[in-house]
Amino acid sequence: MQGIKKNDLSKCWCTDKSAANNSDLQTMLPEPIGFIGEQYQRFFIHYITITKSVTNPYQYNVTGKTKVKENICDFSGIITIVKAGIYTKQLDNRYKQGFVECEVDFKEDGKQVATGFIKGKLTTKFYLDEKRSAQYDDLLFGADLYFNNQCAASWTSYSTNKSRKVNWGDYRIPGNTGFDIGDGEFVIADKYVNNGWQNYKLATSGDPEDEATKTALMSEALEWWK
Repeated sequence: MQGIKKNDLSKCWCTDKSAANNSDLQTMLPEPIGFIGEQYQRFFIHYITITKSVTNPYQYNVTGKTKVKENICDFSGIITIVKAGIYTKQLDNRYKQGFVECEVDFKEDGKQVATGFIKGKLTTKFYLDEKRSAQYDDLLFGADLYFNNQCAASWTSYSTNKSRKVNWGDYRIPGNTGFDIGDGEFVIADKYVNNGWQNYKLATSGDPEDEATKTALMSEALEWWK
């Protein structure tokens, strides 16, 4: 944990691009994909700011927005690193790949509609570059089964105190059974597509020359949090 204490991992969760990786490409840090509830309703989360605490080197202050259907909520909270490690096997001798396990504690604005709080566990993969600075681990980007920033959590309503599972991640989502049916990449089972995933499915699997697919891609790129 000592190396993590000195590093700033905020760029692994909230940045426009990752650091240079082992190719000539720059990998975009994606918008997370997520679901809420047992029917896998699409859940959006966007981090607006993540800053390292000045009093606790293992805590990060977070602001952002969530979206379910057309309901958008502001939230604030913390990410706390509770465990860190370096993998035994490495892909590239130039870098040291590792992980952090974190607790997330986010609170939506109670003055808004249908709000609650989110608590869960977040696992993030990073690598240490030549300067021993932690970077978002995209060294296997494009490979089958690539994923990062896997969060398994619960959302609890302020008004009813009832909880629902809410999970999200980069490129894949943890903790689903029968929802993601893809082998090498994220693929939504047909029975759940109508739970907010129609546009995503068209954007990711439609004919790229088709006008409907182009429209879906533009819709996916909209910055709904602004």
